[in-house]
Amino acid sequence: MPIIGLTGNFGMGKSTVLQLFNKLGAFTFNADTFVHNILENPRIIKRISKVLGREILTGSAKNISINKKRMADIIFTDPYKRQAVESIIHPEVLKLFKLTAADLQRREPTAIIIFEVPLLFEVGYARHFHKTIVVYCTRETAITRLTRKGFSRSEIRNRMRAQMPVSEKRKHADYLIDNNNGIRKTALQVRNIFHELSTPACS
Repeated sequence: MPIIGLTGNFGMGKSTVLQLFNKLGAFTFNADTFVHNILENPRIIKRISKVLGREILTGSAKNISINKKRMADIIFTDPYKRQAVESIIHPEVLKLFKLTAADLQRREPTAIIIFEVPLLFEVGYARHFHKTIVVYCTRETAITRLTRKGFSRSEIRNRMRAQMPVSEKRKHADYLIDNNNGIRKTALQVRNIFHELSTPACS
């Protein structure tokens, strides 16, 4: 059973591609979902608040949580704090993924597992996957999509700066998906890759 890492930069369509793989029968997971669960752990909340300050906390003493918007505003403008927070979160994400994948392998030994990770190459996750897929589009296309979703120019700029250039990611990928030309052409590429991953040679 192949375990695949899917990535691409901000606004390039990773989540759309992940949904297309899911519709074809792949078991799909999103690192952001794991992060959301991790950020509810009191131990993690305490560690992150030591890095970013109590200003990121919200709620009562008995039900304290992290204000994700405040956290994002800080880490995407301060690379040192971002790295410190990532060093707390990413090992926990990897641990959760390994547990999830191992459980699924026991229950569905022929399953194709695809895990969407925005920082797949940046944090060294690629070595944990059999194959990697990079979704890409032009910077202009990504900015247009993100602007429609309500992101400001400064938010887009800061988040893009935090990622490896997609041109570099493409050099490391086993598969590429061009997401410049509409959902139908993207879906065709996804089907072709899924078919190849389904062959015994990729298991």
